[in-house]
Amino acid sequence: MKTPFALTALLVALALAAGVPAAAFGADSDGPGGDGPDYPESRIVQEGPELSGLAWVIDSFLAKRELAGSRVGVLVVLRDSGAMLFEENADVPMTPASNMKIVTGAAALSILGPDFRFETVFATDGATDGGVLEGNLYVVGSGDPSIVSEELWKIAEEVRLHGIEKIAGDVVLDTLYFDSLSVASHDAANGQRAYHARTGALSLNFNSIAVHVFPGARSGDPARVELAPATGYVKVRNEATTRGSRSGSTLSIKRSYENGRNVITVSGRIPAGGARKTVYRNLEDPAEHFGTVLVEFLAAAGIEVTGGVRTGAAPADTDVLFVHESKPLSLVVRDLNKFSNNFVAEQLVKTLSAEVHGPPGTTSGGVRVLGEFLVSAGADSGSSRVVDGSGLSRENRLSPRTIVRALETTLDDFGSSYEYVASLSVSGTDGTLEDRMGYAGVEGAVRAKTGLLDGVTAISGLMETLAGEEVLFSILVNGFDCEAWRAHDLEHAILTSISGATARMD
Repeated sequence: MKTPFALTALLVALALAAGVPAAAFGADSDGPGGDGPDYPESRIVQEGPELSGLAWVIDSFLAKRELAGSRVGVLVVLRDSGAMLFEENADVPMTPASNMKIVTGAAALSILGPDFRFETVFATDGATDGGVLEGNLYVVGSGDPSIVSEELWKIAEEVRLHGIEKIAGDVVLDTLYFDSLSVASHDAANGQRAYHARTGALSLNFNSIAVHVFPGARSGDPARVELAPATGYVKVRNEATTRGSRSGSTLSIKRSYENGRNVITVSGRIPAGGARKTVYRNLEDPAEHFGTVLVEFLAAAGIEVTGGVRTGAAPADTDVLFVHESKPLSLVVRDLNKFSNNFVAEQLVKTLSAEVHGPPGTTSGGVRVLGEFLVSAGADSGSSRVVDGSGLSRENRLSPRTIVRALETTLDDFGSSYEYVASLSVSGTDGTLEDRMGYAGVEGAVRAKTGLLDGVTAISGLMETLAGEEVLFSILVNGFDCEAWRAHDLEHAILTSISGATARMD
Protein backbone atom coordinates (compact mmCIF):
# COMPACT_ATOMS: atom_id res chain seq x y z
CA MET A 1 0.00 0.00 0.00
CA LYS A 2 1.30 3.45 -0.86
CA THR A 3 2.08 5.81 1.96
CA PRO A 4 0.18 9.10 2.16
CA PHE A 5 3.24 10.97 0.85
CA ALA A 6 3.54 8.67 -2.15
CA LEU A 7 -0.19 8.80 -2.83
CA THR A 8 -0.16 12.59 -2.74
CA ALA A 9 2.73 12.60 -5.22
CA LEU A 10 0.84 10.38 -7.61
CA LEU A 11 -2.40 12.36 -7.33
CA VAL A 12 -0.61 15.66 -7.90
CA ALA A 13 1.13 14.29 -10.99
CA LEU A 14 -2.09 12.86 -12.39
CA ALA A 15 -3.89 16.09 -11.64
CA LEU A 16 -1.37 18.07 -13.62
CA ALA A 17 -1.59 15.57 -16.46
CA ALA A 18 -5.38 15.96 -16.53
CA GLY A 19 -5.38 19.73 -16.10
CA VAL A 20 -6.92 19.68 -12.60
CA PRO A 21 -5.79 22.58 -10.39
CA ALA A 22 -3.17 21.31 -7.98
CA ALA A 23 -4.66 23.37 -5.16
CA ALA A 24 -7.47 20.85 -5.03
CA PHE A 25 -5.03 18.46 -3.39
CA GLY A 26 -3.84 20.82 -0.67
CA ALA A 27 -0.49 21.59 -2.30
CA ASP A 28 2.07 23.58 -0.34
CA SER A 29 2.15 26.33 -2.97
CA ASP A 30 0.12 27.51 -5.88
CA GLY A 31 0.31 25.41 -9.00
CA PRO A 32 0.70 26.53 -12.60
CA GLY A 33 -1.74 29.26 -13.50
CA GLY A 34 -2.19 30.27 -9.83
CA ASP A 35 -0.74 33.16 -7.87
CA GLY A 36 2.48 31.30 -7.07
CA PRO A 37 5.99 32.17 -8.20
CA ASP A 38 6.95 32.72 -11.80
CA TYR A 39 9.52 30.26 -13.14
CA PRO A 40 12.65 31.28 -15.03
CA GLU A 41 12.07 31.02 -18.76
CA SER A 42 15.16 28.80 -19.16
CA ARG A 43 13.42 26.03 -17.26
CA ILE A 44 10.52 25.84 -19.72
CA VAL A 45 11.87 25.15 -23.20
CA GLN A 46 8.51 24.25 -24.77
CA GLU A 47 5.98 27.07 -24.43
CA GLY A 48 2.66 26.35 -22.76
CA PRO A 49 1.16 25.71 -19.33
CA GLU A 50 1.30 21.94 -19.78
CA LEU A 51 5.06 21.69 -19.33
CA SER A 52 5.38 24.70 -17.06
CA GLY A 53 3.59 22.46 -14.56
CA LEU A 54 6.74 20.37 -14.34
CA ALA A 55 8.59 23.25 -12.71
CA TRP A 56 5.82 23.45 -10.14
CA VAL A 57 5.96 19.69 -9.48
CA ILE A 58 9.69 19.90 -8.80
CA ASP A 59 9.46 22.97 -6.59
CA SER A 60 6.49 21.65 -4.63
CA PHE A 61 8.43 18.48 -3.83
CA LEU A 62 11.58 20.32 -2.84
CA ALA A 63 9.52 22.53 -0.56
CA LYS A 64 8.68 19.48 1.52
CA ARG A 65 10.74 18.95 4.63
CA GLU A 66 11.88 15.47 3.57
CA LEU A 67 13.53 16.74 0.39
CA ALA A 68 14.68 20.14 1.61
CA GLY A 69 18.18 20.91 0.37
CA SER A 70 18.01 18.45 -2.51
CA ARG A 71 19.17 19.40 -5.98
CA VAL A 72 17.41 18.15 -9.08
CA GLY A 73 18.63 17.97 -12.67
CA VAL A 74 16.15 17.18 -15.45
CA LEU A 75 16.22 17.08 -19.22
CA VAL A 76 13.35 15.92 -21.45
CA VAL A 77 13.60 15.80 -25.26
CA LEU A 78 11.42 14.43 -28.04
CA ARG A 79 12.94 11.24 -29.41
CA ASP A 80 12.24 11.88 -33.12
CA SER A 81 13.13 15.55 -33.45
CA GLY A 82 15.45 16.04 -30.51
CA ALA A 83 13.42 19.11 -29.52
CA MET A 84 13.81 19.93 -25.85
CA LEU A 85 10.61 20.00 -23.83
CA PHE A 86 11.93 20.79 -20.38
CA GLU A 87 15.20 21.34 -18.57
CA GLU A 88 16.23 22.03 -15.01
CA ASN A 89 19.95 22.15 -14.17
CA ALA A 90 20.44 20.10 -17.32
CA ASP A 91 24.11 21.04 -17.69
CA VAL A 92 25.08 20.73 -14.03
CA PRO A 93 27.37 17.73 -13.40
CA MET A 94 25.90 15.63 -10.60
CA THR A 95 26.56 12.25 -9.00
CA PRO A 96 24.75 9.77 -11.28
CA ALA A 97 25.00 6.60 -9.16
CA SER A 98 24.23 3.60 -11.40
CA ASN A 99 23.14 5.84 -14.27
CA MET A 100 26.87 5.64 -15.07
CA LYS A 101 26.05 2.19 -16.45
CA ILE A 102 24.11 3.90 -19.24
CA VAL A 103 27.44 5.17 -20.55
CA THR A 104 29.31 1.92 -19.92
CA GLY A 105 26.76 -0.24 -21.71
CA ALA A 106 26.35 2.19 -24.58
CA ALA A 107 30.10 2.48 -25.14
CA ALA A 108 30.57 -1.30 -24.97
CA LEU A 109 27.88 -1.97 -27.58
CA SER A 110 29.12 0.84 -29.81
CA ILE A 111 32.80 -0.12 -29.71
CA LEU A 112 32.69 -3.91 -29.36
CA GLY A 113 29.36 -4.65 -31.05
CA PRO A 114 26.35 -6.63 -29.80
CA ASP A 115 27.77 -9.94 -31.09
CA PHE A 116 31.13 -9.60 -29.31
CA ARG A 117 31.95 -12.68 -27.22
CA PHE A 118 34.55 -13.15 -24.50
CA GLU A 119 36.89 -16.08 -25.16
CA THR A 120 38.50 -18.25 -22.49
CA VAL A 121 41.21 -20.41 -24.03
CA PHE A 122 42.16 -23.86 -22.69
CA ALA A 123 45.55 -25.03 -23.92
CA THR A 124 48.42 -27.35 -23.01
CA ASP A 125 52.17 -27.69 -23.43
CA GLY A 126 52.03 -31.48 -23.35
CA ALA A 127 50.50 -34.42 -25.15
CA THR A 128 47.80 -36.80 -23.97
CA ASP A 129 48.88 -40.42 -23.72
CA GLY A 130 46.56 -43.10 -22.40
CA GLY A 131 44.27 -40.49 -20.85
CA VAL A 132 47.15 -38.69 -19.11
CA LEU A 133 47.94 -35.12 -20.10
CA GLU A 134 51.72 -34.95 -19.75
CA GLY A 135 51.93 -31.24 -19.11
CA ASN A 136 50.08 -28.25 -17.75
CA LEU A 137 46.55 -27.14 -18.48
CA TYR A 138 46.62 -23.41 -19.26
CA VAL A 139 43.53 -21.29 -18.86
CA VAL A 140 43.80 -17.91 -20.59
CA GLY A 141 41.15 -15.42 -19.51
CA SER A 142 39.81 -12.38 -21.32
CA GLY A 143 37.53 -10.93 -18.68
CA ASP A 144 34.36 -12.93 -19.30
CA PRO A 145 31.89 -11.64 -16.65
CA SER A 146 29.29 -14.33 -17.34
CA ILE A 147 30.97 -17.61 -16.30
CA VAL A 148 28.92 -19.22 -13.55
CA SER A 149 29.05 -22.65 -11.92
CA GLU A 150 26.97 -24.28 -14.66
CA GLU A 151 29.34 -23.00 -17.34
CA LEU A 152 32.40 -24.14 -15.42
CA TRP A 153 30.85 -27.58 -15.01
CA LYS A 154 30.43 -27.76 -18.80
CA ILE A 155 34.05 -26.72 -19.18
CA ALA A 156 35.18 -29.58 -16.91
CA GLU A 157 33.08 -31.97 -19.01
CA GLU A 158 34.69 -30.59 -22.17
CA VAL A 159 38.14 -31.42 -20.75
CA ARG A 160 36.95 -34.98 -20.10
CA LEU A 161 35.55 -35.27 -23.63
CA HIS A 162 39.05 -34.53 -24.94
CA GLY A 163 40.08 -37.90 -23.53
CA ILE A 164 41.83 -36.50 -20.47
CA GLU A 165 41.56 -38.52 -17.27
CA LYS A 166 44.59 -37.12 -15.49
CA ILE A 167 46.60 -33.89 -15.67
CA ALA A 168 50.20 -34.61 -14.71
CA GLY A 169 51.12 -30.92 -14.40
CA ASP A 170 49.50 -27.82 -12.94
CA VAL A 171 46.43 -25.80 -13.78
CA VAL A 172 48.03 -22.51 -14.80
CA LEU A 173 45.85 -19.40 -14.84
CA ASP A 174 46.85 -16.67 -17.31
CA THR A 175 45.19 -13.48 -16.10
CA LEU A 176 47.42 -11.00 -17.95
CA TYR A 177 44.59 -9.62 -20.08
CA PHE A 178 43.74 -7.38 -17.09
CA ASP A 179 46.05 -5.63 -14.68
CA SER A 180 46.33 -6.82 -11.09
CA LEU A 181 44.24 -4.05 -9.51
CA SER A 182 40.95 -5.69 -8.60
CA VAL A 183 38.96 -2.67 -7.34
CA ALA A 184 37.88 0.23 -9.52
CA SER A 185 37.74 2.89 -6.81
CA HIS A 186 38.26 3.33 -3.09
CA ASP A 187 34.49 3.13 -2.61
CA ALA A 188 34.69 -0.64 -3.24
CA ALA A 189 38.02 -1.38 -1.59
CA ASN A 190 36.75 -2.48 1.82
CA GLY A 191 33.29 -3.74 0.93
CA GLN A 192 32.38 -7.41 1.30
CA ARG A 193 28.97 -7.34 -0.38
CA ALA A 194 28.45 -8.76 -3.84
CA TYR A 195 28.06 -5.30 -5.37
CA HIS A 196 31.65 -4.59 -4.28
CA ALA A 197 32.93 -7.63 -6.22
CA ARG A 198 36.53 -7.61 -7.46
CA THR A 199 37.44 -7.69 -11.15
CA GLY A 200 39.51 -10.39 -12.79
CA ALA A 201 40.47 -11.73 -16.20
CA LEU A 202 39.31 -15.12 -14.89
CA SER A 203 36.20 -14.84 -12.75
CA LEU A 204 33.44 -17.12 -11.51
CA ASN A 205 29.93 -16.37 -10.27
CA PHE A 206 30.48 -12.60 -10.44
CA ASN A 207 33.40 -13.15 -8.04
CA SER A 208 30.99 -13.78 -5.19
CA ILE A 209 29.77 -16.80 -3.25
CA ALA A 210 26.33 -17.65 -1.88
CA VAL A 211 26.13 -18.38 1.85
CA HIS A 212 23.03 -20.34 2.92
CA VAL A 213 22.22 -20.55 6.64
CA PHE A 214 19.63 -23.08 7.88
CA PRO A 215 18.31 -23.54 11.44
CA GLY A 216 19.28 -26.71 13.27
CA ALA A 217 16.75 -29.39 14.17
CA ARG A 218 16.01 -27.94 17.61
CA SER A 219 16.80 -25.02 19.86
CA GLY A 220 20.40 -25.08 21.02
CA ASP A 221 21.73 -26.86 17.92
CA PRO A 222 24.33 -25.16 15.74
CA ALA A 223 22.99 -23.55 12.60
CA ARG A 224 23.85 -25.30 9.34
CA VAL A 225 25.92 -23.33 6.82
CA GLU A 226 26.35 -24.26 3.16
CA LEU A 227 28.27 -22.51 0.40
CA ALA A 228 27.24 -22.50 -3.24
CA PRO A 229 29.25 -23.72 -4.91
CA ALA A 230 30.67 -25.90 -2.15
CA THR A 231 34.41 -25.29 -2.28
CA GLY A 232 37.45 -25.76 -0.12
CA TYR A 233 38.72 -22.38 -1.28
CA VAL A 234 36.56 -20.64 1.33
CA LYS A 235 36.79 -21.48 5.02
CA VAL A 236 33.56 -21.39 7.04
CA ARG A 237 33.64 -20.36 10.68
CA ASN A 238 30.22 -21.27 12.04
CA GLU A 239 29.40 -19.63 15.38
CA ALA A 240 25.64 -19.39 14.80
CA THR A 241 23.09 -21.21 16.94
CA THR A 242 19.44 -22.20 16.72
CA ARG A 243 16.98 -20.63 19.16
CA GLY A 244 13.25 -20.94 19.86
CA SER A 245 10.87 -20.49 16.95
CA ARG A 246 9.53 -17.25 18.44
CA SER A 247 12.92 -15.62 18.72
CA GLY A 248 14.06 -13.23 16.04
CA SER A 249 17.03 -13.71 13.75
CA THR A 250 20.26 -11.96 14.73
CA LEU A 251 22.48 -13.56 12.09
CA SER A 252 25.65 -11.81 11.01
CA ILE A 253 27.52 -13.09 7.94
CA LYS A 254 30.91 -11.55 7.27
CA ARG A 255 33.73 -12.26 4.86
CA SER A 256 37.36 -11.65 5.84
CA TYR A 257 40.72 -12.40 4.25
CA GLU A 258 43.09 -14.12 6.66
CA ASN A 259 46.53 -15.46 5.79
CA GLY A 260 45.73 -15.55 2.10
CA ARG A 261 42.37 -17.26 2.55
CA ASN A 262 38.77 -16.09 2.37
CA VAL A 263 36.88 -16.79 5.60
CA ILE A 264 33.11 -16.64 6.02
CA THR A 265 32.13 -16.11 9.67
CA VAL A 266 28.51 -16.76 10.60
CA SER A 267 27.39 -15.71 14.06
CA GLY A 268 24.20 -14.87 15.94
CA ARG A 269 20.91 -16.75 16.18
CA ILE A 270 18.37 -18.18 13.75
CA PRO A 271 14.89 -19.31 14.90
CA ALA A 272 14.07 -23.01 14.83
CA GLY A 273 11.76 -23.89 11.96
CA GLY A 274 12.50 -20.57 10.29
CA ALA A 275 13.33 -19.96 6.67
CA ARG A 276 16.79 -20.27 5.21
CA LYS A 277 18.74 -17.03 5.01
CA THR A 278 20.92 -16.46 1.94
CA VAL A 279 23.46 -13.70 1.45
CA TYR A 280 26.21 -13.15 -1.11
CA ARG A 281 29.73 -12.10 -0.26
CA ASN A 282 32.52 -11.14 -2.62
CA LEU A 283 35.88 -12.92 -2.64
CA GLU A 284 39.48 -11.84 -2.74
CA ASP A 285 41.76 -13.33 -5.44
CA PRO A 286 39.20 -14.18 -8.15
CA ALA A 287 41.66 -16.23 -10.22
CA GLU A 288 42.53 -18.54 -7.33
CA HIS A 289 38.82 -19.03 -6.68
CA PHE A 290 38.22 -19.84 -10.36
CA GLY A 291 41.11 -22.32 -10.46
CA THR A 292 40.23 -24.06 -7.21
CA VAL A 293 36.60 -24.64 -8.19
CA LEU A 294 37.70 -25.76 -11.68
CA VAL A 295 39.95 -28.43 -10.14
CA GLU A 296 37.09 -29.52 -7.87
CA PHE A 297 34.76 -29.79 -10.87
CA LEU A 298 37.43 -31.69 -12.82
CA ALA A 299 37.67 -34.15 -9.92
CA ALA A 300 33.89 -34.58 -9.96
CA ALA A 301 34.17 -35.34 -13.69
CA GLY A 302 36.74 -38.07 -12.94
CA ILE A 303 39.85 -36.05 -13.84
CA GLU A 304 42.76 -36.04 -11.38
CA VAL A 305 45.08 -33.03 -11.23
CA THR A 306 48.49 -34.11 -9.94
CA GLY A 307 49.92 -30.62 -9.62
CA GLY A 308 48.49 -27.47 -8.10
CA VAL A 309 46.82 -24.23 -9.14
CA ARG A 310 49.01 -21.24 -9.94
CA THR A 311 49.04 -18.09 -12.05
CA GLY A 312 51.42 -17.55 -14.93
CA ALA A 313 51.71 -16.65 -18.59
CA ALA A 314 50.78 -19.28 -21.15
CA PRO A 315 53.68 -19.99 -23.53
CA ALA A 316 53.18 -18.87 -27.11
CA ASP A 317 53.65 -22.40 -28.47
CA THR A 318 50.88 -24.12 -26.48
CA ASP A 319 48.35 -26.31 -28.26
CA VAL A 320 44.77 -25.08 -27.94
CA LEU A 321 42.41 -27.77 -26.71
CA PHE A 322 39.24 -25.69 -27.01
CA VAL A 323 37.89 -22.16 -26.63
CA HIS A 324 34.94 -21.36 -24.39
CA GLU A 325 32.84 -18.49 -25.74
CA SER A 326 30.56 -16.33 -23.63
CA LYS A 327 27.02 -15.37 -24.52
CA PRO A 328 26.88 -12.33 -26.82
CA LEU A 329 27.62 -8.90 -25.43
CA SER A 330 23.99 -7.86 -26.02
CA LEU A 331 22.93 -10.30 -23.27
CA VAL A 332 25.82 -9.27 -21.02
CA VAL A 333 24.65 -5.64 -21.27
CA ARG A 334 21.14 -6.83 -20.45
CA ASP A 335 22.50 -8.29 -17.19
CA LEU A 336 24.34 -5.02 -16.63
CA ASN A 337 21.29 -2.78 -16.96
CA LYS A 338 18.33 -4.91 -15.88
CA PHE A 339 20.01 -5.92 -12.62
CA SER A 340 22.44 -3.00 -12.23
CA ASN A 341 25.39 -5.35 -11.90
CA ASN A 342 28.48 -3.45 -10.73
CA PHE A 343 30.81 -6.36 -11.40
CA VAL A 344 29.75 -6.60 -15.05
CA ALA A 345 30.25 -2.86 -15.45
CA GLU A 346 33.83 -2.89 -14.18
CA GLN A 347 34.68 -5.95 -16.27
CA LEU A 348 33.42 -4.11 -19.36
CA VAL A 349 35.50 -1.06 -18.50
CA LYS A 350 38.71 -3.09 -18.38
CA THR A 351 37.72 -4.99 -21.51
CA LEU A 352 37.24 -1.71 -23.39
CA SER A 353 40.69 -0.64 -22.23
CA ALA A 354 42.30 -3.89 -23.42
CA GLU A 355 40.45 -3.94 -26.76
CA VAL A 356 41.09 -0.28 -27.61
CA HIS A 357 44.53 0.30 -26.12
CA GLY A 358 45.85 -3.25 -25.82
CA PRO A 359 46.26 -5.46 -22.74
CA PRO A 360 46.48 -5.33 -19.88
CA GLY A 361 43.09 -3.73 -19.47
CA THR A 362 42.97 -1.11 -16.72
CA THR A 363 40.23 0.91 -15.10
CA SER A 364 42.06 4.13 -15.95
CA GLY A 365 42.31 3.11 -19.60
CA GLY A 366 38.69 2.07 -19.69
CA VAL A 367 37.31 5.26 -18.18
CA ARG A 368 39.36 7.16 -20.75
CA VAL A 369 37.52 5.22 -23.45
CA LEU A 370 34.19 6.11 -21.79
CA GLY A 371 35.16 9.78 -21.76
CA GLU A 372 36.09 9.64 -25.44
CA PHE A 373 32.76 7.99 -26.21
CA LEU A 374 30.89 10.81 -24.46
CA VAL A 375 32.80 13.45 -26.43
CA SER A 376 32.04 11.59 -29.68
CA ALA A 377 28.37 11.61 -28.65
CA GLY A 378 28.46 15.39 -28.51
CA ALA A 379 28.71 15.82 -24.75
CA ASP A 380 30.60 18.79 -23.39
CA SER A 381 33.88 17.49 -22.00
CA GLY A 382 33.42 19.68 -18.93
CA SER A 383 30.06 18.14 -18.09
CA SER A 384 31.39 14.82 -16.87
CA ARG A 385 33.95 13.09 -14.70
CA VAL A 386 34.25 9.34 -15.07
CA VAL A 387 35.96 7.41 -12.26
CA ASP A 388 34.47 3.94 -12.71
CA GLY A 389 31.97 2.15 -14.93
CA SER A 390 29.42 1.11 -12.31
CA GLY A 391 28.62 4.43 -10.65
CA LEU A 392 29.62 3.13 -7.25
CA SER A 393 32.12 5.94 -6.80
CA ARG A 394 30.69 9.21 -5.51
CA GLU A 395 33.36 11.04 -7.49
CA ASN A 396 31.60 10.34 -10.79
CA ARG A 397 29.85 13.31 -12.36
CA LEU A 398 27.40 13.42 -15.27
CA SER A 399 24.89 16.06 -16.28
CA PRO A 400 21.41 15.14 -17.50
CA ARG A 401 22.32 16.44 -20.95
CA THR A 402 25.40 14.21 -21.08
CA ILE A 403 23.29 11.16 -20.22
CA VAL A 404 20.69 12.04 -22.87
CA ARG A 405 23.47 12.52 -25.45
CA ALA A 406 24.73 9.02 -24.70
CA LEU A 407 21.21 7.63 -25.07
CA GLU A 408 20.62 9.50 -28.33
CA THR A 409 23.87 8.23 -29.83
CA THR A 410 23.12 4.62 -28.95
CA LEU A 411 19.50 4.73 -30.12
CA ASP A 412 20.58 6.30 -33.42
CA ASP A 413 22.92 3.35 -34.05
CA PHE A 414 20.88 0.72 -35.91
CA GLY A 415 23.51 -1.92 -35.11
CA SER A 416 22.93 -1.76 -31.35
CA SER A 417 19.83 0.33 -30.62
CA TYR A 418 17.35 -2.52 -30.32
CA GLU A 419 19.65 -4.55 -28.08
CA TYR A 420 20.23 -1.51 -25.89
CA VAL A 421 16.55 -0.69 -25.44
CA ALA A 422 15.89 -4.34 -24.56
CA SER A 423 18.52 -4.12 -21.81
CA LEU A 424 16.65 -1.41 -19.90
CA SER A 425 14.20 -2.16 -17.10
CA VAL A 426 10.49 -1.77 -17.87
CA SER A 427 8.27 0.16 -15.46
CA GLY A 428 6.12 -2.09 -13.29
CA THR A 429 7.43 -5.16 -15.11
CA ASP A 430 11.04 -6.23 -14.59
CA GLY A 431 14.56 -5.43 -13.47
CA THR A 432 15.06 -2.57 -11.04
CA LEU A 433 11.69 -1.08 -12.08
CA GLU A 434 9.65 -4.21 -11.35
CA ASP A 435 8.10 -2.65 -8.24
CA ARG A 436 7.98 0.94 -9.47
CA MET A 437 5.40 2.85 -11.55
CA GLY A 438 3.03 -0.08 -11.85
CA TYR A 439 0.01 2.11 -12.43
CA ALA A 440 -2.01 3.37 -15.39
CA GLY A 441 -0.30 5.84 -17.68
CA VAL A 442 3.27 4.76 -17.07
CA GLU A 443 3.22 0.99 -16.45
CA GLY A 444 5.13 -0.63 -19.29
CA ALA A 445 5.71 2.78 -20.88
CA VAL A 446 9.10 3.55 -19.31
CA ARG A 447 12.34 1.80 -20.24
CA ALA A 448 15.07 3.14 -18.04
CA LYS A 449 18.17 2.67 -15.93
CA THR A 450 17.88 3.53 -12.26
CA GLY A 451 20.55 4.59 -9.80
CA LEU A 452 20.74 4.73 -6.03
CA LEU A 453 23.33 5.69 -3.42
CA ASP A 454 22.81 7.27 -0.02
CA GLY A 455 21.44 10.73 -0.84
CA VAL A 456 21.45 10.06 -4.59
CA THR A 457 18.79 8.70 -6.91
CA ALA A 458 18.59 8.77 -10.69
CA ILE A 459 16.49 7.48 -13.54
CA SER A 460 17.14 8.01 -17.25
CA GLY A 461 15.87 6.40 -20.39
CA LEU A 462 13.01 6.31 -22.87
CA MET A 463 9.26 6.77 -22.35
CA GLU A 464 6.19 6.54 -24.54
CA THR A 465 3.74 9.22 -23.45
CA LEU A 466 -0.05 9.05 -23.45
CA ALA A 467 0.01 10.88 -26.79
CA GLY A 468 2.17 8.17 -28.32
CA GLU A 469 5.26 10.40 -28.37
CA GLU A 470 8.63 8.94 -27.43
CA VAL A 471 10.73 11.11 -25.15
CA LEU A 472 14.23 10.72 -23.81
CA PHE A 473 14.73 11.87 -20.26
CA SER A 474 17.26 12.08 -17.47
CA ILE A 475 16.40 12.88 -13.86
CA LEU A 476 19.12 13.18 -11.21
CA VAL A 477 18.40 13.94 -7.56
CA ASN A 478 21.33 14.67 -5.24
CA GLY A 479 21.57 15.58 -1.59
CA PHE A 480 18.36 14.25 -0.07
CA ASP A 481 18.34 13.04 3.53
CA CYS A 482 15.27 10.83 3.75
CA GLU A 483 13.97 7.46 2.63
CA ALA A 484 14.73 6.76 -1.02
CA TRP A 485 11.06 6.22 -1.89
CA ARG A 486 10.35 9.87 -1.19
CA ALA A 487 12.87 10.89 -3.86
CA HIS A 488 11.48 8.19 -6.14
CA ASP A 489 8.05 9.81 -5.75
CA LEU A 490 9.51 12.97 -7.26
CA GLU A 491 10.85 11.01 -10.23
CA HIS A 492 7.50 9.28 -10.72
CA ALA A 493 5.61 12.57 -10.53
CA ILE A 494 7.85 14.16 -13.15
CA LEU A 495 7.45 11.23 -15.56
CA THR A 496 3.70 11.01 -15.06
CA SER A 497 3.39 14.75 -15.67
CA ILE A 498 5.47 14.56 -18.85
CA SER A 499 3.28 11.77 -20.18
CA GLY A 500 0.06 13.70 -19.62
CA ALA A 501 1.48 17.05 -20.71
CA THR A 502 2.49 15.83 -24.15
CA ALA A 503 -1.01 14.43 -24.62
CA ARG A 504 -2.48 17.87 -23.98
CA MET A 505 0.03 19.56 -26.32
CA ASP A 506 -1.45 17.77 -29.36
